[in-house]
Amino acid sequence: MCNTRILCQTAKVTVSQCTSCGMYFIWHNNILLHFLNQEFYLFLTHIKTYVFEQRAFCFPDGEKRLVMHSSANEISLAFTEEEWEDLKEVLTEAAYLGNVYDILKGCK
Repeated sequence: MCNTRILCQTAKVTVSQCTSCGMYFIWHNNILLHFLNQEFYLFLTHIKTYVFEQRAFCFPDGEKRLVMHSSANEISLAFTEEEWEDLKEVLTEAAYLGNVYDILKGCK
């Protein structure tokens, strides 16, 4: 695992970044996603196009969740509306701070 710094954190989501390679890590409950710099920004851009009500359906527990498919056909991620909004907000704030670190590092 890389030596990371936390870019943004809430009760359920943490976004950190490796201080050496720039890899982004998204920790959400029992999910860990990791992206290279450009992939992280593409992921953020992509998920911002999702509208909860258009992609959500009722789960067996009676709660609506947005389903996001992964590149592995057998694996999908599911988020309640609160979790989804929290995730988008944390990723957006982390992207801003990541840009600041890139500027200070002289990458952009």
